[in-house]
Amino acid sequence: MFICAFITACYTGMRIGEVFALTWNDIDLENRTIKINKTVYAKDKDNKGRWYLGTTKTSSSCREVYICDTFHSMLCDYKKLQNKYRK
Repeated sequence: MFICAFITACYTGMRIGEVFALTWNDIDLENRTIKINKTVYAKDKDNKGRWYLGTTKTSSSCREVYICDTFHSMLCDYKKLQNKYRK
């Protein structure tokens, strides 16, 4: 999983919190785009080390990122592997 997250960040330029907030609903393999509309963050006042899912910092942070051919191939393979493990 962390390898996939690292590769996603490298190929898209997304922030770490944005990458870890992704779900398959955000990834459109047919149109080769990723919708970025949420992020994972930690509350500074929370001493329990919890992480939260929230909106992006600003409205301009909500965007779509194009998926190149190489990254598209890797995502398709990863999704097949995930589906295999679910069975």
